[in-house]
Amino acid sequence: MSRPPPPVPPGPDAVTLPPGVGLPPGVSPLGHLRSVVERLRGDWNGKRPLILSHRTPDPDALAAMFGLEVLLRRDLGLEPEIAASGRISRAENVAMLRELELSYVDAERLDRSRYSAVFLVDTQPGFGHTTLPPELPVVAVFDHHRPPDVAALAGKPLPPHYDLRLEAGATSALMFGYLREAKIELDQRTATLLCCGVRFDTLDLALSATKLDSEAFYETFRRSDHAKLARIQRPSLPPTYYRDLYRSLSRARMYGAVVLGFLGRVTSAESVAEMADFFRRMEPCRWSLVGGAVGQTYHLSLRTEGREAYPLLQHVLGADGSFGGRGSVAGGQVRLATDEWDELARLERRLRGRALELIPAGERTGRRGVRLTQIP
Repeated sequence: MSRPPPPVPPGPDAVTLPPGVGLPPGVSPLGHLRSVVERLRGDWNGKRPLILSHRTPDPDALAAMFGLEVLLRRDLGLEPEIAASGRISRAENVAMLRELELSYVDAERLDRSRYSAVFLVDTQPGFGHTTLPPELPVVAVFDHHRPPDVAALAGKPLPPHYDLRLEAGATSALMFGYLREAKIELDQRTATLLCCGVRFDTLDLALSATKLDSEAFYETFRRSDHAKLARIQRPSLPPTYYRDLYRSLSRARMYGAVVLGFLGRVTSAESVAEMADFFRRMEPCRWSLVGGAVGQTYHLSLRTEGREAYPLLQHVLGADGSFGGRGSVAGGQVRLATDEWDELARLERRLRGRALELIPAGERTGRRGVRLTQIP
């Protein structure tokens, strides 16, 4: 017997965060960060702090990392290092790296003895797509995603500066707020970076945008290099993009207002999120779920309209993996024990089965759905 769909809880503003997660009411974010750094920096023995984000950082994560670097250098007198892992292949993200000449060190090849502490942006400790050096303390978190298990945070040792704003549309907007409070004049490159971060994560303020997101977008856009913004927004596409698109269209199935795409093995984790975004735009789709394996990690991306993505992906994953999300966007990962095709096929069957439980029986059109290439 199929399990009934779980009830969809209220939006992220109804989530109660335990003490230590999120800044105390009425406290200046910058003032709190300054006090934490001043209290701890004496123990760092002159070593550099490390700025990290999740694996394969997206535009919001990239912009927030580089914005934080400016803040730490110019306001707190630190010399941070930016590091990241994972191959970036989505065309817009590659264009952002190229146009804004972004460079960082490989997080998987660091000499960790050279660093003092971690400043973490656009993710949190415990997220499946985030690997942290166990010997380095996380002293600051800047994020807007709902943690996978809020209750589990209670009673755990937490970073002393934990700026989690679930209502915010982009971490880049948070970083803009810090820079503005520090009265740091934005140069054109930093402004263009932060503008990209806000516009990509809020769909040009159409998705989960707050007053701070709007202020960040308009102020950074005014100071941005508009020619570079245009080239990042509409980059040239390699032939492999069209090959992967054809494969995704061939494998995806439609069930009424839901598109499910379990793609087997894919070339990059970014292509999973890209296809979820792509399918969500199709009429009459109201939510799309796409999954694919890279190496021994299976990636899932969910996009919705009119309901929160977090509980849907929680139901689909069950006990198979870790996940996180905010509003209409959620993503998860499952660690595969082997590279065997049989294990991957079994996982996709389980995920498809749980996803079908969330679709009203009258909309399923059979267990295998309708091929997108067969829709008249």
